[in-house]
Amino acid sequence: MSNWNQHSDVDVISACAAGDRSALEELSRRYYRQAYSMALLNVRQPDIALDIAQEAFIRIFRNIKRFDSNRSFSAWMYVIVRNLSHNYRERKKNRMTAFSDVVDETVLEQVSRNTEVSLERRERKRLLWQAINDLNEKEREIIVLKDIEGFSYKELSDCLSIPEGTVMSRLYNARKKLAAMLKPEELR
Repeated sequence: MSNWNQHSDVDVISACAAGDRSALEELSRRYYRQAYSMALLNVRQPDIALDIAQEAFIRIFRNIKRFDSNRSFSAWMYVIVRNLSHNYRERKKNRMTAFSDVVDETVLEQVSRNTEVSLERRERKRLLWQAINDLNEKEREIIVLKDIEGFSYKELSDCLSIPEGTVMSRLYNARKKLAAMLKPEELR
């Protein structure tokens, strides 16, 4: 099959498991950016995040036949990326760059720099990322995965290996803490 746009992830994954190279390329096209973002969340270094995302896809392709189609592919991929990121941090133990330092320029390039409104938006985003960076790892992880990456409660439950009720509770508490860290006038 050459045009995968009309096919579900399950179809693409099944074709990958059967050795269809175009399906492997399609899976990469659909999920590589997300894998990179997840790695960047964990290691906070763009070049290392690229390496981790590439390694994650190598492992995904090697193990695609073991994928449980009852699970979310994003959740499965996140576990692989998180484990690779953890392994990297354990090996290197070096000082990491703040997540907001890495993301701000990429995110803020989309906002025009010439108007007063764009400056206000940049400052709000900077303050938001600074506050997100100040959360502990579990709080930051759940906020980013749910509110930025768009994971469902089920996907979060799968990839974090916690019950959905715990996901909801952890997310509620992380959002509450984040809101308390931000003064309302800072985000207007």
